[in-house]
Amino acid sequence: MPTPQPSAGPAGRSRTGRARSEQARQDILAAALELARRDLGTTTVDSIAHRAGVGKQTIYRWWPSKWAIILEALLEHAERDITAGTDSGPLAERLATFLASTFAQLAGPDSDGPLLRALMAHAQQNPAFAVAWRDLLILPRRRALLELMSEGRNEDREAAADLLFGGMWYRLLIEHGPLDHAYAHRLATAAAALLKA
Repeated sequence: MPTPQPSAGPAGRSRTGRARSEQARQDILAAALELARRDLGTTTVDSIAHRAGVGKQTIYRWWPSKWAIILEALLEHAERDITAGTDSGPLAERLATFLASTFAQLAGPDSDGPLLRALMAHAQQNPAFAVAWRDLLILPRRRALLELMSEGRNEDREAAADLLFGGMWYRLLIEHGPLDHAYAHRLATAAAALLKA
């Protein structure tokens, strides 16, 4: 995730102040992720600052809340080519590969599924955070999926994306069934059939 640049003041001049330290940023993100994975309820800006060895004012200079820190930490931790392995083969197989790769980050005892559920819940209550949640996490992955689906009409591709991500989020939130390879293949087969209808 790109490091935010200093905002411009009057006449386009950058504000003065200490440059953002990349090492401090990495320490803060690592501390936030470690603490939130252990117990999100007790994770605060104070506890993140203490764990990272920085002042609380340093954190507030760069992020508005613990939620923004955790979101950025998750994005950096999961940073990789989410379309890897999807450049050849039948559409259903490519979609299944895409989903299985996504599911791998969400399922299992050491996954980030619980944090994503909490972030989604917070996005429903905080409009400002909802914008960051949508623009930084949701929309980039949706665009990648739509690019993968070259077949079918645009409205069918949109519906297929809703089917795939909707099925994923439903199981992640309700926890009534596993996010596994078998489920990835079932969803992918249904989406591919929709695109060929």
